[in-house]
Parts: sequence; C-alpha cells; structure tokens
Amino acid sequence: MMKIAALGPKGTYCDIACQNYLNENNLDYEIVYYPSILKTALSISENDFAILPFENTLDGFVMESLDQIINSNLHIIKQLKLNIDFAFVTNAKAIEDVEKCYVQFKAYGQCLDFISSNKFSISQTQSNTQSLERLLESNDKCGAIIPVHLLENNSFNLVINHIADSTHNETRFFVISKENIQNEIYDIANISIVITAIEDRSGILFDILKEFHYLDINLKAIMSRPMKTEMGKYKFYIECSLDKNNLDKLDKLIKQLETQNHFKVNVLGAYNEI
Repeated sequence: MMKIAALGPKGTYCDIACQNYLNENNLDYEIVYYPSILKTALSISENDFAILPFENTLDGFVMESLDQIINSNLHIIKQLKLNIDFAFVTNAKAIEDVEKCYVQFKAYGQCLDFISSNKFSISQTQSNTQSLERLLESNDKCGAIIPVHLLENNSFNLVINHIADSTHNETRFFVISKENIQNEIYDIANISIVITAIEDRSGILFDILKEFHYLDINLKAIMSRPMKTEMGKYKFYIECSLDKNNLDKLDKLIKQLETQNHFKVNVLGAYNEI
C-alpha cells in the first residue's frame, strides 16, 4: 500500500487536510504520522508523499516547510486549503486562575491578541494535538489553545471559542513528492520556483523581477531564504500564476534568467490554483 506522511498525531489540521486529499481523490493510502514538520518532510525518503502546512492567512509562511522543500529538492504536486478555528480550554474555574497555556508554535502567531490579553505563561508545542495532550496531563492551573474540532471528545470547565485574531483564518497545505509528477492544469496554474544567483552582485533582485514584468507573469509572492553557506547570500522563493494556455512563458522565463542574467532556476511545482 502506498504511504503518505502527515504531521501527527491523528486529529491535527494536517491530518484533516490529508484525509480530505485522500477522500477527494479516492485514494487508499496508509497515513504515517510524525511528531514535527521537520520529521514529516524528511520522511519522504520512506513514504510516497507527504503533506505539509505551508501558509496561514494570519501568520504567513511556514518557513520550516519551505526550507525543507527547497533544500531537499522536493516537488509540489497539489495544494489545498482548510478553514482554521481555535478555542481556549481549561479545567480552571476562571481564566484568571490559569498560570500556563500550551499552544502550537503556529497557532501562537494566529492567536496573539487573545494571548497578549491574558497573563499566563506560554509553553509552545509541535502540534495542536500535543497541546491538548499536555493539558490533559496537567493540573487545573493550565490551559491550552486547540482546534475546535478537538472539543468533540473532551469536556472542560471553561471553553472560549473563536479566539484567533481574525475569523478569516485559513491554512494552505502542499502535497509533496520525491518525484516530479506532472499535474493536469484545469484553468490557472500556481507555480513555485527557486532562483539562485550564480554570483553576488548589485541589481540581482531587479534583474529577476523585470523578467516577470516583461513576460507579463503575475507575481504572487517572493521571499529570500539564506543559502546557509555564507552570510549575505540568499535564494529567492517565488510564486507566480499563469493561465494554462500560457505555460510556455515559464520556459521563456527560465531561459531568460539562466542564459542572460546568470541565475539557476529550480521549478518546485506547477499545481492548480485553489
């Protein structure tokens, strides 16, 4: 049976995204759970696919996922999106009695307003399910921020729902593979690429951006990531979108950057827009 890796344990948003992906595509894969994003990404050598959280509307990109995809030369084959909703739970009689709160490191960035309005100390975890587990092992002076779907099988003295900084809270996930699997593009393609300058010089970023402008390619995101070989040297992660009838522009872009401006271009994946 084919295997897909997900950030576990069972019940995380990554697990739900994985279940949705398998159900929507009628796939019968074994889900293998890992305790951290790093271990989930590295497990691709043992599994056929992995699913990673990649971007949240409130807290931005998940840099650990991005760096693992880039540095391990993994391929993005699909993206999907989930609505995210958090609750604060505790067995204390009042929130003022809570001294410590368990919260997953990305959930922390999505619930800053709620956290800053209270005086408890924060203990960060690797997953939302781990936050719940830590709370269940603790005393009544502890609380946790957990996804609302984890409330179904648990009861607490105090529950405060919908505590994220905005009700419009979504996370984008990538399905990744060791192999470069070609996808059928239905309408608009999102494309993830990494551009590395062969030599460090002034005007590097301008030379990259002007090629997108000349080819009329819609640039959606750009960020620098350290080369990790020398201070001040970076790779550029870029997302753009193209109509399926204009995908030849991507080949033109790569040719322009690699032959005229001395860049190395690595296409991480072309996948359907959400």
